[in-house]
Amino acid sequence: MFNTSNERPTALHIYNFGSMFGNRKIIKGEDKITTLYFMQNTRCSMYWTFDLHARGPDGPLLCRAQSSYNGPPLLDEVNHGPTILSMTGVKQPIKMERKRGAFNGTVFFKGPDHEEYRWQTTTGLFSTAMECLNAENVIVATYRVTSMSLTKDGVLVVQPSGKFMLDLLVATSLAMRTPNN
Repeated sequence: MFNTSNERPTALHIYNFGSMFGNRKIIKGEDKITTLYFMQNTRCSMYWTFDLHARGPDGPLLCRAQSSYNGPPLLDEVNHGPTILSMTGVKQPIKMERKRGAFNGTVFFKGPDHEEYRWQTTTGLFSTAMECLNAENVIVATYRVTSMSLTKDGVLVVQPSGKFMLDLLVATSLAMRTPNN
């Protein structure tokens, strides 16, 4: 789909805060100065959770996410269910789940428009990226992972067609990245 408007994509810069393996992220705007979001992550051996706030750690809560079990397989007795996102602006929780096999990295979710979207990982020789596509295979957002930086995790680029669900794209992209940090 060709964008005929003059509207530009939005680039958000995601930084690990505190240490290389920190459990907090700061998401800054295109100017790399303005803090737009703050994520605080908690992990245990069986699952992870995170809270996503607007503007900083004391800003309003936008999302609370919790993974299903993500530990080692235990004789196929554990159900690797969906990651659940509780967005404060949405009445029903949003489920992020794999639909095509345990080893496929594609994760599906429904947007606020009740359409299905999916994050899929693409890996190159020296790069890793995640693309969020709609049902028509149009890229809505791209998360380019930074590979040679200690503090910068990556850049989330949201196309004009995805700006209506910017908070959700930030939350789902962070949920995709959280188990891999």
